[in-house]
Amino acid sequence: MTEEEIAQTLRLDARALTDIARTIAQHPGSTIEPARRGWSDDPEGRRALAHLGEQREHRGIASGLELDRTIGEGGMGVVRLATQRSLGRAVAVKTLRPEARTDAATLRLLREAWVTGSLEHPNIVPVYDLGLDDDGSPIIVLKRIEGVEWASLLRDDEAIAQRFGAADPLEHNLRVLVQVCNAVSLAHARGVVHRDLKPENVMIGSFGEVYVVDWGIAVALTPDPAGRLPLASAANEMAGTPCYMAPEMLGALGAVSVRTDVYLLGAILHEILTGRPPHDGTFKQIIGSILLSSFEYPESVPGPLADIAKKAMSRDPERRYASADELRLRVEWYLRHRGALALATEARRRLVEMRALVATASSDAALRDRLYHLFAECRFGFRQAMNACEDSDVARAGLREAIITIVEFELASGTPEAASGALVELEDPPAELVARVNEAHRARAEERTKLARFDRMQAELDPSIGRRTRAAALGLLGIVWTVAPQVAGALDRRHPNHPYWMMYAWTAGVVAFGALVVLWGRESLTKTAVNRNTISLGMVAFATQLVLQVGCHVLGLGFEKTMILHHVVWGAIVAVFAALVDRRFWPAVAAYFAAFVVAAGFPAHRWNCASASNFVLLVCVLVAWWRPYEDRPRYLIARQRRLAAERAARRSTS
Repeated sequence: MTEEEIAQTLRLDARALTDIARTIAQHPGSTIEPARRGWSDDPEGRRALAHLGEQREHRGIASGLELDRTIGEGGMGVVRLATQRSLGRAVAVKTLRPEARTDAATLRLLREAWVTGSLEHPNIVPVYDLGLDDDGSPIIVLKRIEGVEWASLLRDDEAIAQRFGAADPLEHNLRVLVQVCNAVSLAHARGVVHRDLKPENVMIGSFGEVYVVDWGIAVALTPDPAGRLPLASAANEMAGTPCYMAPEMLGALGAVSVRTDVYLLGAILHEILTGRPPHDGTFKQIIGSILLSSFEYPESVPGPLADIAKKAMSRDPERRYASADELRLRVEWYLRHRGALALATEARRRLVEMRALVATASSDAALRDRLYHLFAECRFGFRQAMNACEDSDVARAGLREAIITIVEFELASGTPEAASGALVELEDPPAELVARVNEAHRARAEERTKLARFDRMQAELDPSIGRRTRAAALGLLGIVWTVAPQVAGALDRRHPNHPYWMMYAWTAGVVAFGALVVLWGRESLTKTAVNRNTISLGMVAFATQLVLQVGCHVLGLGFEKTMILHHVVWGAIVAVFAALVDRRFWPAVAAYFAAFVVAAGFPAHRWNCASASNFVLLVCVLVAWWRPYEDRPRYLIARQRRLAAERAARRSTS
């Protein structure tokens, strides 16, 4: 902000702004007194002074005091030690400096005495008497405090330990703040706002007594018929200590209220936590900090205390604690549950590390072990904090976040069972998260169904099941099928004109032999689709051969041509088998079609062609099935398994 903007915001002229800027820059920790109005503008003050004037003839309080040395001196007042003769006790006497004895200074001193005297509280200095000295000036008799300003002890841990035996400086200072809040609460109940709360205005006695002092710029919330205090509603000038000020204390920015003192108490808490006042730096920096009232705290500051300070020093008074007593209760809550809150803070560090691990998107065993180790520590810390502090919202929220982190991790890892196990620990789980877990379970059930179907398919297509029985059966048939054409050729050469029915008899004989072989190995040969398809194709082949023979017989084709056509039938059947079951049978297909071409060109060699093609088929059977390996069918199953697993993982992450 420029100086013009600051002047416009504060509604000050250039000269007033220059004076304030100089004061703040030189003495940011000193109290700025409210502007002293003329007596014509202060009828209440005139009445109070008039009442005092009536007592000017009734002097004599000084005669009962034995004045001693000066122990304090300010711009207007001086404080001296004295002995009150009537009671023989040591007291403090506050009077005006001779050169400062004006009506305005007199009224300020009297107002401080009137406020302090009306606020009877253990944390407010008692006023024993108020009267006039021999010169007719006000004289205030106060309790003598043997102690020091809190400001001199606030950042001196060694002095706190030596004076009060406090091993924990933070706890000691917080307990002092609690007593300050008590005094301020009483003042608010009596309709008085201090306006200048700071460590310098708190005295700490030799035995730890706490006193809030310097009520000189206090204002009243309700009208005072005696005119002893100015009204807060009329306090529209800048007043207070700049490095602690609330925004409304700059003047013309809002009414002073009890929440103004709440801000000042929060500013003291800020100094306890950070070691410095909330507003510091140059004039512009201090004004900007007051207007913004936005603060961040280092990690070393306990989170709950930082939250308390931030709320107490909110820029908007309505967002602050409603009273000093409410602030006190919150500080006392922290003191009672400090151990539990420390556990929650440590557990939250584990939670942060958990989330960092999950963000790596890795799911190896080492990461999972580390993640669950952190989760166990995190869960234990939060639960211990909740047991020690039932209203610990921080611990409850942290535990909830940790459980949700584990559930989301397990969902991303594709393990809905583990996600469900973590979800049951969550009270009132989010509906969206429950739906995601249920969807993951449904997807997993579908995946298991698919995998079971794939397993059954794999078993059906596994060539290793029943392989020896199948190889033995087909090998035996192959040997017969290879040797039989040579026997048939020898018979054909010896009896060239044998009847046609012998062809039917030959086919029936081979079928019968094959049926005996299948019956022998039926237990193994019917287990898988490979074996059943092989038997089915064999039956189709012989049926086709029989149909061919009948057709050729009807057409009047001779035995010789019918035998040659057998090569085409068997080549087609084996081609179907090679395409649907096992590609390693393609050489037999080529052998049958080649044998057909050779036999068609050289009919005399038809039997040799039949033996040769049947032999190639036998070799294919032995190579493929005598020692089978996982080939295309099993590869397809494995690929389907992998694709299904990838789809399930994508569904769980989405």
